[in-house]
Amino acid sequence: MVKLRQEFAKLLPADQIIPNLDARGFSISETIAAQNPCRIITLCPILGEDTGVTAQVSAYCPIQKKSEEGLVCCEYITLRGTKSALERVGNVVSSLMIPDLPKFVWWKATPNPEQELFKQLAGCCNCVIVDSSYFSDPESELLKMNDLIEQETYIADLNWHRLSPWQELTASAFDPPERRASLVEIDNITIDYEKGNAAQALMFLGWFASRLEWKAVSFTQQDGDYELKLMEFIGPNDKKILAELAAIPTADYGEIPGDLVGLRLTSSNPDANCCTILCSETAGCMRMEAGGSAQSCRTEQVIAATDQKAESLMAQQLQRWGRDVLYEESLDLTAQILKLR
Repeated sequence: MVKLRQEFAKLLPADQIIPNLDARGFSISETIAAQNPCRIITLCPILGEDTGVTAQVSAYCPIQKKSEEGLVCCEYITLRGTKSALERVGNVVSSLMIPDLPKFVWWKATPNPEQELFKQLAGCCNCVIVDSSYFSDPESELLKMNDLIEQETYIADLNWHRLSPWQELTASAFDPPERRASLVEIDNITIDYEKGNAAQALMFLGWFASRLEWKAVSFTQQDGDYELKLMEFIGPNDKKILAELAAIPTADYGEIPGDLVGLRLTSSNPDANCCTILCSETAGCMRMEAGGSAQSCRTEQVIAATDQKAESLMAQQLQRWGRDVLYEESLDLTAQILKLR
């Protein structure tokens, strides 16, 4: 990456600086300001010569619906500079935060506990918000996030919220008492996800395994068309459980990399009433229903808001004031799986 930037810089005039074109979440300010009075401080890294940091200050008062009274306004402070320049103004950013208001940091890069700016911002905020769907190496980054949580840094992942429809349908599939009793019989779980990012699949597996108190014992990976991740667990009854995560190549990728495509829960016990198949409404259930056992399975389609963007998820996250224990426990189990690689 460094070499690529150096070669690209040679093509530019010596005095030209190319701004960071990552506009992901640019409209998040309006989403936040419509609900809360706030001060939004945006750090925009740029490439080029280090000439210090420039600042732009503005205010915004979104038009309120007629049913609402009063006017909610938001202050914007935008700081632009090279990475090294922004590192130098970390203390300035902290001083601009309003003491009496909760402080959230949306870290749009991968979490880097060794980076000075990250440490400064994480140390002065109530919550660090990330989106693991954009991680280039989700396996390694999920481990970093779990380490931060163990160090008492409050981490929230917007990608975790995209799993809610899958979690809710999975849980409701075992509401009937006769199916709930068969949960302990599950010894095979298959998860398909869009090729490109395994974060959602790994977190869902961590959630499901942690709820059933499975212990991870092995992890292997097979390259090929589906890039299979194969895991083995031991259940509370010493039952061996096998898990398979398959990266499915799709012609039409959505905006969110790595969305779940399908889920299958089965048992080697033919009398167990636990077979469950969930699949996205866009991908269908063909692969999950293969094998001839679909007739005895409970099959449902997950109707999720496709490509749930960071803006709407951020608005939901800002309403949370406490730690998400379910997420932290699930991520901890996910980290135990990944450490077996």
